[in-house]
Amino acid sequence: MPLRPRSQAALLLALTSLAACTVGPNYHAPAPRVEAGWTSAAAPGEVDAGAWWKEFHDPLLDALVDEMLAGSPTLKEVQARLAEARANRDAVRGGTLPQVTANGSADEIELSKKGELPIGSIPGFDRSFGLFDAGFDASWEIDLWGRGRRQIEAAAAREQQAAMTAEGLRLQLVAELARAYVDLRLAQQEAALAKEMLDARQALSDMTALRTSAGEDSQIESEHGGSDLSNAQAALANAQAAERAAALRVVALVGGQPDALLPRLLDVAPIPMPPSAIAAGLPSDLLRRRPDIRSAERDLAAATADVGVATADLFPRLRLGLSIGQQARALGDLFGGDATRLQAGPSLSWPVFSGGSVRARIRVADARVDQAAARYDAAVIAGGILRFGGGIGPRLHGLLADRAASGRGRG
Repeated sequence: MPLRPRSQAALLLALTSLAACTVGPNYHAPAPRVEAGWTSAAAPGEVDAGAWWKEFHDPLLDALVDEMLAGSPTLKEVQARLAEARANRDAVRGGTLPQVTANGSADEIELSKKGELPIGSIPGFDRSFGLFDAGFDASWEIDLWGRGRRQIEAAAAREQQAAMTAEGLRLQLVAELARAYVDLRLAQQEAALAKEMLDARQALSDMTALRTSAGEDSQIESEHGGSDLSNAQAALANAQAAERAAALRVVALVGGQPDALLPRLLDVAPIPMPPSAIAAGLPSDLLRRRPDIRSAERDLAAATADVGVATADLFPRLRLGLSIGQQARALGDLFGGDATRLQAGPSLSWPVFSGGSVRARIRVADARVDQAAARYDAAVIAGGILRFGGGIGPRLHGLLADRAASGRGRG
């Protein structure tokens, strides 16, 4: 017995109310597990995660960073991946909204006399005719179990993960460029010291040769002076090679033409000096700020939402459909009132038997959550090691200051 319109409306209302249900685990961001030694204040002050390299007050370094960030192919690739993730997020959101499609067709049809209908026995019926159709089809899947919401949740998390990956790469590139630039200036200082030492050894060797020719020094002392001169020449060659190697690393990171960049880099300039104190805040906060850890956390969030998407496939899917348009056998009759067609109503699908594939996909999603959780833990552990061992970003300042100071000491 067919349901009356009022009963149909009540049934649809009841089914729609189920849309508040969302299956699958609800995600809660894990708190990074930090050791007691990571929770003491490293340095007072507000942490500035912006353009920290400007604290070196080196105009050439500032220009090199700007050029690298504007032209790095590696950075452009991750930015394109971020754009892809954002577009995918928008596509997923759009897929949960009602879908409307316009359609039209003009067909020439010939029905079989031997088909389901006895066409040949119907007087006056022409089995060959044209059929014109124009209209709109609309459909909307009611999100009974939160499948669409979990899809949006996963896509948004992956967009945020891509943003963190891009930010992490940007920080890494800037840190490597600053390191190579300071290495260049240190090598130039080493080359200057080696040149001074070579000049001193050359003068001493010349004096020893004169004294040996005058009989005041032995041949052994002359040979010893020649050995010292050879060592000084080798030290200068090594320092000049290190200078050029550091300059080429800078060129490779910036991505420019060597002929244009090398003259700017090989002009001797002072070692850029960072400020005497760097605000780092709590080491535990430093771990939470690291883009690689935040990227791993967003990866875990996306994997958790995927479990809900897979779980929703165990339950029925309800779709509301509407098809309306004009259909006629003659083009002139297409827009008449009698040519209107209409079809509307709900449709329900439920995977009663799927050979265990749905539950297998849920296990796959669960396993991916475990993988993402392991990657997150590994990122936290690696962040703690770099925190004590000297990682990129603010920690680089102290490292470069130490190296610059040791270079001055050797001078």
